[in-house]
Amino acid sequence: MGDQSESPERIYCNKCRRKTLHRLLYTTSGERTDEYAADNWEPDGGDVPSCIYFDMLGCCGCNTAVLRRVFHCNDPEMHRKLGGAGRVLGEDEVADDIRYFPPAIVRDLPPWRFKLPIDMRKLLEEIYRSLDAQSLRLPMMGARTLVDMMIVEKIGDIGNFKEKLKELEKEGFVSARNREALYVALEVGNAAAHRGHAATESEVQAVMDIVETMLQAIYVFSELAQNLKANTPARPPRPPKAP
Repeated sequence: MGDQSESPERIYCNKCRRKTLHRLLYTTSGERTDEYAADNWEPDGGDVPSCIYFDMLGCCGCNTAVLRRVFHCNDPEMHRKLGGAGRVLGEDEVADDIRYFPPAIVRDLPPWRFKLPIDMRKLLEEIYRSLDAQSLRLPMMGARTLVDMMIVEKIGDIGNFKEKLKELEKEGFVSARNREALYVALEVGNAAAHRGHAATESEVQAVMDIVETMLQAIYVFSELAQNLKANTPARPPRPPKAP
């Protein structure tokens, strides 16, 4: 059991949707782990002193609990090989790879996703799970696939992406300006898939905004417009002008 008198620390709360003070509820004692004991993790061929422990923390505002997993290692070289996922602490450069469960929600799933065909909805939900896992490449590949699925459903599998987008515009699904924006967004996914490009977090959010706006316009707004038209009374005819 950890010392619950420790000062609260500020971490992200999924329910409060911001960083809030969290109090330590429980902590496990660190146990030796061989999780990273492969030869490529041990440049000197010796043991790397490391352990894993877990903290259970509760939000001081809403009482929602979160589990924190800490991989603790005294080798700064290990921190470098972790790809910067952790942080360097103290004068001895102790490397901690810290992960939270559930992870911080990066973006809310759109409530209109159930209007999409089931395979497209499932793919969109997979994209969001990869966003919450702090992936940068996989969401862009998924967004590109999502648009391709929509195009194939609406106009068929014809030509390359440029030709498909032009046909999409010709059929009235997107405007010329939206077609250009969509092409730029798809190029990010193409670069991720074929050139290993990792977009920035803001670029990832921009791509998702563009793709979701298009999906919402095609699968949601058109139905809403039809319902509004059906439920809106027609304008009464004007009375004839007096002679």
